[in-house]
Amino acid sequence: MTRAMTRTRTRTVLPVLAGAAALLLATGCGMQRDPAGSGSVKQACAGTPAAAVKGQVAKVWTDAGKRLGLKDLKPPATAVCQVDTRKYAKKPPYTIAYASQGPTNSWATEADYFFDREAERRGADVLYASANGDAGTQVGNIQDLLAQHPDALVVQPMGSAVKGQVQQAAAQGVPVVVCTGKLPDDTGGVVSTVGRSYDLQGTLTAEWLAKTIGYSGDIAYLSGIPGVPTSEYQYAAAAKVFAKYPKINAVTRQYTQWSPTQAKKVAASLAVRYPHLKGVWTDSGVSETGIIQAYQAAGKTIPPMTGDSSNAFLRSAAAAGGVRFAQTAYPPEQTATCADTAIDILRGTAVPSVREINSAVYTDAELNRYYRRDCTDNLWVPTSLTPAQAKELKLC
Repeated sequence: MTRAMTRTRTRTVLPVLAGAAALLLATGCGMQRDPAGSGSVKQACAGTPAAAVKGQVAKVWTDAGKRLGLKDLKPPATAVCQVDTRKYAKKPPYTIAYASQGPTNSWATEADYFFDREAERRGADVLYASANGDAGTQVGNIQDLLAQHPDALVVQPMGSAVKGQVQQAAAQGVPVVVCTGKLPDDTGGVVSTVGRSYDLQGTLTAEWLAKTIGYSGDIAYLSGIPGVPTSEYQYAAAAKVFAKYPKINAVTRQYTQWSPTQAKKVAASLAVRYPHLKGVWTDSGVSETGIIQAYQAAGKTIPPMTGDSSNAFLRSAAAAGGVRFAQTAYPPEQTATCADTAIDILRGTAVPSVREINSAVYTDAELNRYYRRDCTDNLWVPTSLTPAQAKELKLC
């Protein structure tokens, strides 16, 4: 039995999220690899000046840094350009294969929703397969999806294990969009990578935490799932920042599986083993929720922390009072831009090789601006959902 399940425009219709793809984003550009995935590199650019595109990416970084009072925040050096996609152009209707990480948590469930709604809005059918958070399962899923001869493949990579399948897609002439994730630079066949920059997320939060603790003291790293790009790339960027400050000592790195229950267990251990901990760097608002619970249970002062922007965490922080934090949203709406990018490729429209999503950045000083008391813990904020859509999804 195939793992891939077809979702078509004729299925039960949820409210269409018109305009989800209007997320602010910056375009970057790079080298397009040989479609056969041989690893050779050649230009496939469509005329947008690299300097202009780099400037857009740099603006995302600068704006984010200003929000946290950080200066001179600069993206890593990278080659950029627009990718010429005319060779992929075909007439609609289009069928897009979507190798999702799967609805393993509320963020992923909303991400699937935004992808489906944007594909539906633009008239594309979706072949859907859930990895259920497992890299091995995703490898088989992509093979099943490609056997159904889609026009394009969008993948939320659970790790580098899918490199071979991405190259297989390219060999079949199927353009690939990497969505809310990242694959190694030597992965052939990727036309465009869409998502909030992991380098930005990790750098931004680490610089804020370093500044908040006075560039001195013990910190702990809490990451999500081992091997998953969202965990590993953000951690690598954060570790690079902390390495600049010799008086900051990282005492441990542990994984929370992006589970508040597991995060609470890990944080409870931190509170006992490292009583003088000055800060916790984490990539997840889900994990932050567990940290608050653990320190409250231990009767100890909650250390400053970082993460992405979940209503669950903001509810916990509001109830606890006095929690210092920095949040940088990793919006599930990003997947709508992934769907748009795949469709643009199939229309032969030039696309950036990197689409860097702009999103909200804020601290505990703005808790009341972002916290949605009228909504459930499962909402990721801020959201572009209308009140009617949020109600339909039982989020508010």
